[in-house]
Amino acid sequence: MNKQKNMQKSRYQKVLVVCPGNAMTAGPEALHQLVERMNALGQAAAMVYHPFHQTFTTPLAYQKYKVPVEQYEDRSGNLILFPEIFTQLALKPRQAQAAIWWMSVNNFTGVRYQNPLRDKLRFLKNKIKGRIPWRGIDALRGLSHFAQSHYATLFLQNHGVDALPLSDPIPFYTEAAYLEALPERLATAQRTNRIFYNPHKGAAVTAQLRAAFPSWDFMPLSGYDRQQLAEHFLSGKLYIDFGHHPGKDRLPREAALHGCCVITGRYGSTANGVDVPIDPRYKLDPRSPDFLADFEREVQRIFRQTGECQNDLVAYRRTIANEPANFDAQITTAFLS
Repeated sequence: MNKQKNMQKSRYQKVLVVCPGNAMTAGPEALHQLVERMNALGQAAAMVYHPFHQTFTTPLAYQKYKVPVEQYEDRSGNLILFPEIFTQLALKPRQAQAAIWWMSVNNFTGVRYQNPLRDKLRFLKNKIKGRIPWRGIDALRGLSHFAQSHYATLFLQNHGVDALPLSDPIPFYTEAAYLEALPERLATAQRTNRIFYNPHKGAAVTAQLRAAFPSWDFMPLSGYDRQQLAEHFLSGKLYIDFGHHPGKDRLPREAALHGCCVITGRYGSTANGVDVPIDPRYKLDPRSPDFLADFEREVQRIFRQTGECQNDLVAYRRTIANEPANFDAQITTAFLS
């Protein structure tokens, strides 16, 4: 298998992947994952940190990927890949080919779904500050595009732009050794009626739910490393996320992989059945007059019939476990011939 991969011809002399320096969130980690896997599969790639005139080292948490770090170089034969936060920069290369990896659609559109007028003002503000081109996505048609989520694919298609899929796996939890040991941990997990949530996503909706159901055990997830996060997921029954889901977010996948049931809203990537392939009954609309009643009904069912509800997510967990292999296949299609 490895010999076959190494025999394939690289499409580019080198792929330079642009990443904000010293940034440590899901997007920058995905960029480091991409560089690591491209090099492993035979496409020469390196990380380039932005701003280009400053010197950065790879953050300690990402040094495990062992990515080479180089200077920005606009050179023929290279591909320079920019995350969607740098669409304006993606128009600068003159010799190299440029591409955009759409990991967070809403970073570009400014949409948060709560106030349409505010969303439009946010988009205009980003234009004024030079974060996105004045002509919007029309200015980006001549570039190559990659989509981290089905949501991003649909967004680009709706604007007449084709994109290749490039969907990063959740780190650590999808490594072979971890997945091999996980079934025993799932079988012996002692779960309570605990509801996990991300305090940085959908805060207003979560506050509404906590006020409506004060006797329930809501636990925010913040500041934990991956080992600690896994222990928490194995101790509860439900993860909720009513954020705007600008891409295929990690926490819902991480929760589901560890046997938690998942309830989301219907925004962004949760609005389709590809990025979050769970039964529609687990996707609730906070704007519905029946929202609180629907939420209470589903949560009570999860508390009472946990095993049955966990079985509803078998296909989702299988998809998550297959993400590393799918990522390699997508990289091969996009960067190797």
